[in-house]
Amino acid sequence: MACVAPEGFTQESATSSTTRPAAVTSLPFVAVTGTLPRSLEAVPGSSSIVGARELEAQRPYSVREALQGVPGLHVVGEDAFGLNLNIGIRGLDPRRTSRTLLLEDGMPIHLAPYSDPSAHYHTPLERVERIEVIKGSGQIVHGPQTVGGVINFVTRPVPRSFGGDAEVAAGTRSFGRIGAGVGSGGSWGGWRIDALQRQGDGSRDGSHHRVRDVSAKAEFDLTPSQSLRLKLGYYEEDSKFGEGGLDQARFDADPYQNAFRNDVFELERTSFQALHGIDLAEGVRLSTQIYYQKTDRASYRQLDAVVEPEVEDGVAEKEFEELRFDEVGADGSGIVASCPEGIDYTVAGGFEQFAAVCGNQMRPRSYEFYGVEPRLQWSHGGFGLRNELVAGVRLHQERINRKRYNGAFATAREDSPGTGLRDEFDIETDAVAAYVQNTFLAGDWSVTPGLRYENYRQRNTITQDEFAPVEPASRSSQRNTELLPGLGVTWFGLPDTTFFAGVHRGIAPPRPDANLPPGDEELRKVDPELSTNIEIGVRTMPRRGLQLEATLFQIDFKNQILPGYAVGLAQTFANAGRTLNRGVELAGRADFGTLTGASHNVFVAGSLTHLATARFDSDLLSPDFGDEEETTDFVNVRGKRLPYAPRNMLSAQLGFEHASGWSTQLGLTHVGAQYSDAVNSVAPAADGQSGRIPAYTLFNLSANLPLKAQGLTLYASITNLADRQYLVSRVNGAFAGAPRQAFVGAKLRF
Repeated sequence: MACVAPEGFTQESATSSTTRPAAVTSLPFVAVTGTLPRSLEAVPGSSSIVGARELEAQRPYSVREALQGVPGLHVVGEDAFGLNLNIGIRGLDPRRTSRTLLLEDGMPIHLAPYSDPSAHYHTPLERVERIEVIKGSGQIVHGPQTVGGVINFVTRPVPRSFGGDAEVAAGTRSFGRIGAGVGSGGSWGGWRIDALQRQGDGSRDGSHHRVRDVSAKAEFDLTPSQSLRLKLGYYEEDSKFGEGGLDQARFDADPYQNAFRNDVFELERTSFQALHGIDLAEGVRLSTQIYYQKTDRASYRQLDAVVEPEVEDGVAEKEFEELRFDEVGADGSGIVASCPEGIDYTVAGGFEQFAAVCGNQMRPRSYEFYGVEPRLQWSHGGFGLRNELVAGVRLHQERINRKRYNGAFATAREDSPGTGLRDEFDIETDAVAAYVQNTFLAGDWSVTPGLRYENYRQRNTITQDEFAPVEPASRSSQRNTELLPGLGVTWFGLPDTTFFAGVHRGIAPPRPDANLPPGDEELRKVDPELSTNIEIGVRTMPRRGLQLEATLFQIDFKNQILPGYAVGLAQTFANAGRTLNRGVELAGRADFGTLTGASHNVFVAGSLTHLATARFDSDLLSPDFGDEEETTDFVNVRGKRLPYAPRNMLSAQLGFEHASGWSTQLGLTHVGAQYSDAVNSVAPAADGQSGRIPAYTLFNLSANLPLKAQGLTLYASITNLADRQYLVSRVNGAFAGAPRQAFVGAKLRF
């Protein structure tokens, strides 16, 4: 197992001395833009850093490849670009990364962190300096999502002298990328501007993605003890991509076929962040962050056999999202005369021949949030010990507008003839959070107790339902208050070795329902998801050039939140009672050049996650449809395995680094078999939305050739080297993973 070990370690640490260090006397200040210090020695719990060196050596095509070496992370590649990000940590549902807190330079980047923590944006890798992952008790100073972990994308720093870089890349499947960054500065501070355009074909035939990103950063040293950082960002996505998967017959015939060629997904994001820091005294620093994000996203869908199960009077029925909207229309007359009723989706061409004359669905949504967070870091000598205190308060507000339209033809938009507004929700969230965490340092020990307070109120108002105004508007409100304690302990009494253990309370706030209106008699209240997270582990560098880590973990949920369809309810989400996740993570890296003193370096790195247990621990009845559209058969899923929780995941890399600078790396990723529903269906359903997802293994290859005299680096990369066809998801139908992708590029630094 020592040879099967990860990129979670920073490669920079491989050059550190193996002599035993003096006892840790203090922890380095951590700026709000970063959640981890570069030295992980006394960090309370498991954590990983994917640094700039790893990213450049690997040349990942998407964030999926960048994170696949981090132990415990399950990244589902639903689209080739990794734009609709799906990350599950330690067996949690990966759907839209809703159980993982995503940050950019310490600022939340979900659509709405409390009321819709979906990931439709992540920091483009071209702007990333390093990626930090926290899974232990140290995450309680972040929030609100603390059940799984924290992933923070740290962007490249502002320079203090003139410099920059430019990059161009091209590849198969119409892939193209062009980007540049430039900055300058001096003793007063500095600035940097980055711009990027990236485009290429998606996993399906006829799908295409285009992303544009612009970012501007500035730093000002106001006084010797005071600084100000400002950042503006603009991002837009225009994709020919739909969230409806294929039925099983179509997937078996051709997993890359595209029955939804008129599907479009559009997103526009604007963000602002300001961070003021001041040293109030020696060892005392106050950092105040102000942030704002506005995201407009819209999806235009032609749905195939996508269904949402409903349960009533002991009967479960699959409700098909019809494409015939005769009753819709601005004048109520209905204009979809040529679209037949009862389309047979199961026969070849049953949907495609009517796609141009049947309707579509539109889901334009607007998300806006803003907040302020002062954080105090204080090195003090309380209790006769060395201490590091972190304390802060955050005020946060969210505003969401969600609409659903039905259109009368395939390319209809909100203002097209015959389009009808199906429903409209306005969601407001007001939140106050406070936290305190103190690290006591005594000899070779550190003990870090912490406490987080979360108080938030969510209000959901519906003004339109089933194509008719709701007068007066129907409203619901829910307030929750939670105290979330945590405790981490580390011992670093052996040379270059840290033993750690931790326990903390995790929370995932419930989301207002998107399917059932407030006051609906079928709507079941969803409580916050609460977990008790425990881990114990060790990270060590027994000799220079060899790094190892092992962690045992357990996540015990009181009332885990699952998608409503997984438990046979019509609502979007539902509590599923008690669940238990338990497993082990192993990771490491061996640099044989360093171990042997050779001028060239052969290295082996990897990670292994074994999720021994991921089960329902409560009595819970879930409908078993099989291939039927209606059933009275219900299965008690107590003891069943949780959906999308593979038992084994493996990542391994074998690389060579020449003394002159060129390098090459072969990577392997293995994801074990997993279930897609609560009843653990094995045989695939005709609609493609349930059934076992087989295990798959992928290979990636990359190479880098630096021309130091010219400041130029040439590189090449191939993902899915063997061009394997594989299934990654059955949410809304069957989705194939990305086919082989090859690209070459050049990066110039000046």
